[in-house]
Amino acid sequence: MEYTYPTFFYDFECEASKCSDTCCKGWGIAIDPISLKKYKRYPGFFGNRLKNSIDWKTGYFEQYNGRCAFLNEENLCDIYTEAGKEMLCKTCTRYPRHYEEYENLREISLSLSCPAAAKLILGSDQKMTFLNDCRETPEEEYEQFDFFLFTKLCEIRDYFYEVVQNRKLPVKERMALILAISHDLQKRIEREQLYAIDDLLKRYRTSAFLAAARKKFRAYQDQPALHRVQRRQMLHTLYRLEALRPEWHHSLKRLEGRLYQELKQEEYQKACQEFNEFYQEKTYEYEQLLMYFLFNHVCTAVYDKDLYSKIKLTVVHTLLIQELDIAIWVEKDKTFTFDDQIKIVHRYAREIEHSDPNLDTIDHMMAEDELFTLEKLLTAIF
Repeated sequence: MEYTYPTFFYDFECEASKCSDTCCKGWGIAIDPISLKKYKRYPGFFGNRLKNSIDWKTGYFEQYNGRCAFLNEENLCDIYTEAGKEMLCKTCTRYPRHYEEYENLREISLSLSCPAAAKLILGSDQKMTFLNDCRETPEEEYEQFDFFLFTKLCEIRDYFYEVVQNRKLPVKERMALILAISHDLQKRIEREQLYAIDDLLKRYRTSAFLAAARKKFRAYQDQPALHRVQRRQMLHTLYRLEALRPEWHHSLKRLEGRLYQELKQEEYQKACQEFNEFYQEKTYEYEQLLMYFLFNHVCTAVYDKDLYSKIKLTVVHTLLIQELDIAIWVEKDKTFTFDDQIKIVHRYAREIEHSDPNLDTIDHMMAEDELFTLEKLLTAIF
């Protein structure tokens, strides 16, 4: 089995009780079958507590006031302290590690929903890179795995990495490029013209293509009113999603009010310009966000052949996080710190990335909602 993961992957350390949040509250924790068997057999007083603190019908830990039954007052896990690390279930052992499975390839990332992981992902101005290694595991075969398509998706993703990490271009231009190019490539995938992708990637790398793309992008620039409307409508789609924590929607409404109710059009436009100038030296954080989403999502198109939706998702998530950044900056009288960024990113990711209904809703919106057409997204970018 081949493994791919970011170079900083093994630098992760759980902050435990020092964490600004905890992964043991606010969502259900599923227990794998092997761990359930171990919990049933565990002896003594703590074994009785295990048996009484699990919903055996659903296979989830019981919760009290939204907290796992084993999360103590110091925000530490009683299973870990009482029974040992080996007794943790697979969910607790793996988090915040995220796995994407392909035929004889496993890609592993860290989730932004963990503050410590988010600090690793966004905290470096070095370009994100990845490592590969092979481990002795049984070979896996997927009956309907399209290996040729997967190979092309990997090549496309490598090209998108080049674009997103090209710091000679403004971040908004990098987003526009991967969006427009994925729109073009999607047509080839749907027509089963994968043989054309190599030549297309060569053309995309030319200066002539960049010049032509920039010329087309001018049509979506200098439209501040439409830009504001599009971003507000995009932010509104977050209310369609299940709120894992009630305060999430309250926070969204408060920040929405800061940007779109308290600020008039001219004031909003000025705030965006001033924030971009204020945060100019930190734009690599948006680059890292784009890389994070590209790594996690592009190659999953091998299962549904919908590359374009994966890139729309990558761009939309980044734009919405940026919009929330601006709202916090306005709310804090034009100050914004790295801690503010981590707080926004990890709360956003907790709500978006760890609910199957939310993930399904987002996939549906990216594929079918008229709000996310190429034209409207380009207007939102510029």
